[in-house]
Amino acid sequence: MVGGTEAHQYAVVGVALGVLAAVMTLACGLLTKERLKPVRAEKFSMKQFADLFANKPWIYLTLIGICTNFFNGFRYAVAGYLLTYCLGGEITVGGLIVNYTVFMTFGELTCMIFGGLSPKFTEMVGSKRKAFAVAAAVCVVFSVAFFFVPMSPAYIWVMVALVVLTSVGVGLYSPLLWSMYADVADYATEKNGTSSTGLIFSSGTMAQKFGTAISGSLVALFLGLAGASMTTDDMGNAIVDPASITDGVLTMVWSLFSLFPAAIALIMVLLIMKYPIKK
Repeated sequence: MVGGTEAHQYAVVGVALGVLAAVMTLACGLLTKERLKPVRAEKFSMKQFADLFANKPWIYLTLIGICTNFFNGFRYAVAGYLLTYCLGGEITVGGLIVNYTVFMTFGELTCMIFGGLSPKFTEMVGSKRKAFAVAAAVCVVFSVAFFFVPMSPAYIWVMVALVVLTSVGVGLYSPLLWSMYADVADYATEKNGTSSTGLIFSSGTMAQKFGTAISGSLVALFLGLAGASMTTDDMGNAIVDPASITDGVLTMVWSLFSLFPAAIALIMVLLIMKYPIKK
């Protein structure tokens, strides 16, 4: 649509997306209303950081935020290996080709649908804390179930079904996490008399980056411990040397997509039960 050289196309698209992002960011700020107003005018102080680490709800929620991104990070980082090495690459079912993108899209669509249903689900359960615990427990159950599916393309629809069911839990808790950060910000305002909303929400973004980066590197670490030799292709993407693939490596890949995320989701359940804001 833009036309011209590739450099021109990238420049125009980059500017367009930049403008869109700026407008949407401003809209988020201008359309947000705080329920609680700080008692006194806000000034920068290192005390805000000290108050943050004395804020128990923030500590628990930050740990939970890191865990949610570990959960997603493991699954997304290893799904390509799972399709390529455990299942032998693309799987043709009728007229549909199930590759990495298609496989994970089933889960993404489910996340979007149940993300929209999250407020109603929370209302039905009775509190954000309980709703998050139930959603994380769903992730535990179906992630463990995935491990016991035979490592064969013949069971691809069973795998897709379990990815969808796991994504129900992910979809339900994802918007809850950010809503709970707002509760933590209100808690801090009420307790300390100063607003630290920006600091608290930016810590949520930090948890995202931390969890995603570390989980991705851990996948390579665990595959290496299982005996896989990691190399890169011509594009610089990490791949496993086919000569190093053993049953142990395949089992590790399968576990990294199922048992490892299940363990992380179980930690999330335990942490949310300790989360002090109950209503």
